[in-house]
Amino acid sequence: MPKGCLLTSSGQSSLIVTLETRQPLYWVFLLVTLPIVASADSERLNTVPQAKIPLLAFNTGFLQGGSAQPADVLALLQGASNVLPGNYRVEIFVNGDLNGRRDIDFKQESAGAEVQPCLTPVMFKDFGIDLLKLKNPELLAPENANRCYQLDALIEQAEVRFDSARLHLLISVPQAFMQAGVRGYVDPALWDEGVTAAFINYQFNMRRNSSAGAKSTSKSLGLQNGFNLGPWRLRNESNLTMSEGQPTKFSSNRSFVQRDISALKAQLSLGEIYTNGNIFDSVRFRGAQVTSDDAMLADSERGYAPIIRGVAETNATVEVRQNGYVIFSTPVSAGAFELTDIYPSGSNGDLEVTVIEADGRRRVTRQAFSSLPVMVRKGRMAFSVAGGQYQSNDSSQQSPSFVSTALAYGLSDDMTGTFGLQVAEKFQALNLGIGRNTPIGAVSVDITQSSSRIPQQTDKGQSVRVLYAKTFAQTSTDFTLAAYRYSTEGYRSFSDHVQDLNRDLTMRMGRSRARLDLTVQQSLGEKQKYGSVYLSASDQSYWNSNSRSQSVSAGYGNYWKSLNYSVSLTHTRNIAERGSASSSDSQVALSFSLPLGSTSHSPRGSLRILRDREGNQNIQTGVNGYLDSATNYSFQGGRDSQGGNSGNASISTDTAVGRMDLGYGQGPDYKSLNFGASGSVVAHAGGINLGQQVGESFVLAEVPDTPGVGIISNAGVTTGRNGFAIVPNAQPYRLNWVSLDTGNLGADIELEQATQQVVPRRGAVVLARYQAQIGRRVQFILRQANGEKMGFGATVEDPEGKQSAISDPYGKALMLLKQDKGLMNITWDGSTCQAPYDLPERNKELNYEQVELKCNGN
Repeated sequence: MPKGCLLTSSGQSSLIVTLETRQPLYWVFLLVTLPIVASADSERLNTVPQAKIPLLAFNTGFLQGGSAQPADVLALLQGASNVLPGNYRVEIFVNGDLNGRRDIDFKQESAGAEVQPCLTPVMFKDFGIDLLKLKNPELLAPENANRCYQLDALIEQAEVRFDSARLHLLISVPQAFMQAGVRGYVDPALWDEGVTAAFINYQFNMRRNSSAGAKSTSKSLGLQNGFNLGPWRLRNESNLTMSEGQPTKFSSNRSFVQRDISALKAQLSLGEIYTNGNIFDSVRFRGAQVTSDDAMLADSERGYAPIIRGVAETNATVEVRQNGYVIFSTPVSAGAFELTDIYPSGSNGDLEVTVIEADGRRRVTRQAFSSLPVMVRKGRMAFSVAGGQYQSNDSSQQSPSFVSTALAYGLSDDMTGTFGLQVAEKFQALNLGIGRNTPIGAVSVDITQSSSRIPQQTDKGQSVRVLYAKTFAQTSTDFTLAAYRYSTEGYRSFSDHVQDLNRDLTMRMGRSRARLDLTVQQSLGEKQKYGSVYLSASDQSYWNSNSRSQSVSAGYGNYWKSLNYSVSLTHTRNIAERGSASSSDSQVALSFSLPLGSTSHSPRGSLRILRDREGNQNIQTGVNGYLDSATNYSFQGGRDSQGGNSGNASISTDTAVGRMDLGYGQGPDYKSLNFGASGSVVAHAGGINLGQQVGESFVLAEVPDTPGVGIISNAGVTTGRNGFAIVPNAQPYRLNWVSLDTGNLGADIELEQATQQVVPRRGAVVLARYQAQIGRRVQFILRQANGEKMGFGATVEDPEGKQSAISDPYGKALMLLKQDKGLMNITWDGSTCQAPYDLPERNKELNYEQVELKCNGN
């Protein structure tokens, strides 16, 4: 029986109806909901431009007939919601996520019974359902593996629905009955290699300084270039630097082609690349490599990206280098900064962070970076095999050929064994190790034996490494890494061996002896009630040298009501050889910020106090905020302990075609202007589009002939003149929802669907195509040839036989027309007639227009 309640905002009696899904009237009600909603209270809505139509308010005439005419609902009962017995290729969605495509048998047990999909225990497993939790031994019997079962009869609150119009089988299962291990896993049959496309990711920075009467200009352009053809991806990473008085310098970090190998769950790479660094230190080489890709697995670890923190005293530029190559460069405003989107080229190799202040000062720090302990599931193998010629950024060094292998195998549920072998002419290295997951974290221990032969000398030695890591799943943000490595005097890595081939033996010193790295980020209290603290520290000593390198970075942050506060410390120390000068640098920063208003968009005021080890102090105050969701600004004013005043201003904006940054700074003896621009240029079959910087995999969203349509998840991203939008990031081998922002679409545009799911392969450029109907919104008042109104249930079709609308109880049908003149077919009360229409000049101020549509009487 229907249930409901009365009342609408207009004061008319209306009824909100709830029906049981198994009652025939439910399907009638569901099919006619949208056309009736569009027609309800049409006279009142038609007088208000762009009026919003209520979604769940219906005139009670719907149930009473609404007119003297009978409702013609036979066509509705024969609509697309019913399905005939047979076999259908369907897309299966489990708890809203695309699970796969397969052929499903739809069967009818007896005459008059409901047609049901044939779902078997084998399918249940593929859907991620844990059969053991069903506590039904019959489902586990091998003879019943392909027998049909009704899922809603096995699991309370489970639901199976079929959308025959889209051939979607929609399955809903309570999470308690799902396997935990398959969360996020997508059937490889759905992995999309994408379309043919070429792109350029660019990051341009320009800085113009004037200090003590001298002017200088420097420019840098970072490029990530790509071309996709079928399953192959061509990639290049390069950097161009230009400075006055200096020669233009171009360097290429990586150039390679890559494709995935689904059968091996691995990636094949050919060209100038880096070896995997889980066991041996990562080196740059020219050759080939096959590496397992955990992203293809369910619940895989997605890798580790370091977080770089620091404090800029002025509008500055931050450059990050690894192995001598610039891998990241960005302008930052005065104050604390945090960079979380740094992706190093190899799994090992310290990061050199350079902060270039507005007055030209350069502060260089090093941040330790190394991989996490290698842990894999029981019975699974992670591997890497590489071979080629060693490549250095020093062209004078030799380039010996080598082969490197690394394996990790899950010995048990909580134990992993590792093996590595590296072989080159006059060099060999063997690694053995073991890792174990414990209740307090993951620990691994490995030892490497090396042998290096160079002219007049042979070196042999060992290096022992201990790694510890713990990720706190409760918050998914806290991360801890501790690493200790001790090497005997005779130990040589492959990079050491290559350097020794080009070095005078009498100058060999400074070999790493012991190293300790520690990185901690921890929330204090539930939901960071007591704030959060981070610590990053590194200490390294050397053989045949008294020098030592140390660095520490620590900080604490919290808030009180609307006041945010934090304190941070950075310290670097380089102890030189006897007779040489040592150097150290320390800085303490204390920061406060609070909103200057009561709304969420109010600007924030800030106070920052900086002090270094020499006693120099700098106090800065400022205001920062947002002009809109895509544009932010910052103004800073400061005074140092020498009495010098300074000021900085910056503005940044994200647009559909990229990001732009502009900053200006001025102090007692300098002026600085910096400009930054980053984005992408993508060429594809549909044309050329400019967009924000793209990630490894990204999406082209196409809404044909419809520019200006936004993407909900990406501020500022809209379709261009060719109807394409660049959605800059997508997770490979995972479901990615791409949803259009329909809030600003006019009444003359109608989308068949506004959300799609895509599953890109690594490096793919996938296409999400949306169908849009563009026309003129008209509500027809349907009349018979004798002039009388038609009743509820009349169907209106175009000359090609496509059903366009169904009349409401008052004989009205809302439609989107592409032409101002034409002919419609109306079926009602068992008969069909033709009805011509000729629309008057359009009134663009109305949400829709009312026009009579009368049968011609033939």
